[in-house]
Amino acid sequence: MLAILAIAVTGLVLRLLGARGDLWLDEIWSFALIEPLTSIDQIFWRVNHDNNHFLNSVYLYLIGPDASPLIQRGLSIALGVATIGAAAVSAASRGRQAMIATSLLFAVSYPMIHYGSEARGYAGLVLFTLLSVVFLERRLDSRRWSGVALAAAILFGFLCHLTMIGMVAVLAIWTAWLAWQRTAKVGRVVADLASIFLPGLLAVLPLAVGVFVGGRLFGFSVGGVSPFSIAAFAQGYGGMIRSLFGLPPWFGDGPYIVAACCLVGLSAGVWRGRRASLYAIGIIGLPLLMAAAHLPNLEFPRYFIISGTLLLLWAGEMIGRGLDARGTARLLAMGALVIVVSGSISSLLQFYQYGRGSYAAIVDEMTRNGATTYASDGNFRTPIVVNYFAARMDRRALLVPDDGMCISNGPPGWSSRGTWTNKPNMSNRRPHALWRMNGPMRRGIGGFQA
Repeated sequence: MLAILAIAVTGLVLRLLGARGDLWLDEIWSFALIEPLTSIDQIFWRVNHDNNHFLNSVYLYLIGPDASPLIQRGLSIALGVATIGAAAVSAASRGRQAMIATSLLFAVSYPMIHYGSEARGYAGLVLFTLLSVVFLERRLDSRRWSGVALAAAILFGFLCHLTMIGMVAVLAIWTAWLAWQRTAKVGRVVADLASIFLPGLLAVLPLAVGVFVGGRLFGFSVGGVSPFSIAAFAQGYGGMIRSLFGLPPWFGDGPYIVAACCLVGLSAGVWRGRRASLYAIGIIGLPLLMAAAHLPNLEFPRYFIISGTLLLLWAGEMIGRGLDARGTARLLAMGALVIVVSGSISSLLQFYQYGRGSYAAIVDEMTRNGATTYASDGNFRTPIVVNYFAARMDRRALLVPDDGMCISNGPPGWSSRGTWTNKPNMSNRRPHALWRMNGPMRRGIGGFQA
């Protein structure tokens, strides 16, 4: 369809624009994790870290750290554009208007462009989340080979990001609910779950064994852990909802969560199609389960990407229904689509203005007169970034740790705190750089890179 193709090309351009600028911390971290490896298979058992997104790590391992940032982000760009097509396919059963509306939402929504233009695994996670819905529905309709396709989608989802386990849980609960509605027999529910998900379990088993064995041999590391709180949950999920639709932060995060869940629940009561229960489970149930489990790090919107993907799919279907209707319903749907696209464009303009950072420039400034010393309030994260760009320039920058400040040969020449500017160091009259690694150049709009 010509309209879908035009939307996909637009999505490609937006992602290429988003891929400009230097690699940021977690992208560089991926290179740091695979740098010591001597063979590609070690990615699956030797690197046990939550920042090791397997498929992305394989791609980075093959192209190397000296490729251009655009090439390093190429896999995510390709998967992000493929997501637009997958969104259209996911909405195909709802009609032409739903296909166009859904693909447009996935093409312009800020989180989809952000994750679809960085060298990490979230673009693939979104793609295979959508494809797993498509292939499970076809499997439920007894279409040939759909079970194998579902297993492949689940496997590649895990290869992109281990949080695919959340989507598998959603799919399993949805399948069990549909089977119970049809038969009201526990044995039939169990049999359906086994027949549908056993191929996926077998497909993922080698990966699970590799992660388990590697974890036993080398342990498993998490980049950072912040405790659960209701405020953090609201910030993460509410931030995801706001950013998906380009909504202003005026009302706070909690009201957006309540509004989204109420609308999804209301639509499930009005339109009792098969997907109504999927949306309720994935958009309402999964976040509630995450909160009940008191999972850490929930202040980061990216941990709600599965629910966000389903919410965007739901919104495309609802707008498509409105566009297929007449009168007031059509006007409301058109207005909603205009508001979402306008809000997304506003978020994207800020994203393109701030970019992903220009860390190479500051490292060049730091080291152009030879090896230099620097101090940081981020003694783990900042050196990852500085060392990466210094190595690309064949230069050296040495971190002075906190306990070495008073015994080094003079104060550090540079420091990293405050805002990303240059100004004279009044204590030693030597230039130093001031930049905030957790400021807008690292976070992106709405904290998505944090």
